[in-house]
Amino acid sequence: MDRTISAAAARKLMQRALLSVDPKKSIAIKRDVHEYRVETDAGRFADAFRAVMTDPEGDFGLIRIKRPAERMGKDYQIGERFQGCYSLEKALLAAVSCPWVKRLAAFVLARKTMRRLIGWLEDELMSDYAIIDELILSPDGALGEVHALRYLYLRGTPIAGSSTFYIEPSGSCCCLVRQIFEFQEINCIALTVFQRAGLKMHDQVVHMQILKAAIRAGAPPPAGTIPAVYTQF
Repeated sequence: MDRTISAAAARKLMQRALLSVDPKKSIAIKRDVHEYRVETDAGRFADAFRAVMTDPEGDFGLIRIKRPAERMGKDYQIGERFQGCYSLEKALLAAVSCPWVKRLAAFVLARKTMRRLIGWLEDELMSDYAIIDELILSPDGALGEVHALRYLYLRGTPIAGSSTFYIEPSGSCCCLVRQIFEFQEINCIALTVFQRAGLKMHDQVVHMQILKAAIRAGAPPPAGTIPAVYTQF
């Protein structure tokens, strides 16, 4: 599965316009807010979260992050653009239980023409595009500092709005992670699809991002407000 954005796709990414929510539209603006209490200090968790989000081999369930080759593995910067891609190949293989059928499917999906088709489908129909708008993830920041990561959605994404993570101290050796997802579907088709599957998948990804960061920071798996059934992959 490709994790890098080609030069041509990177140029196209730079041209994608910002999608802003519009209160005048018939589709409502919505906010999905979740909290996790993690048993480690805010700076340590923020550093682990930064590492998880920039891991060039990392993924979050069926979602993988794609970046230009020269940015892979490096810290994000304000204004940087990236792609969140639904892994169609991984989803198709996961749906097959018979071992020999899975092997056959893997062989077919690995063919050059199929990889091109899957890549096109993922880029055109199964991806989110975003730009970093706020970024404070320093492990050695000032005592009591609130860490933050916010990205805004770009054209090509089925929703307008933003996704924000806040990491703030909570007691002597804990931190509170708050995720705020403000969104508005761009049309009626996106509204139907997102309400059926998209929001659930977003919550799954958020859970995995926080879980991976907590484990990397040496903390036990944290409990949060995302329903347990939505955290299963």
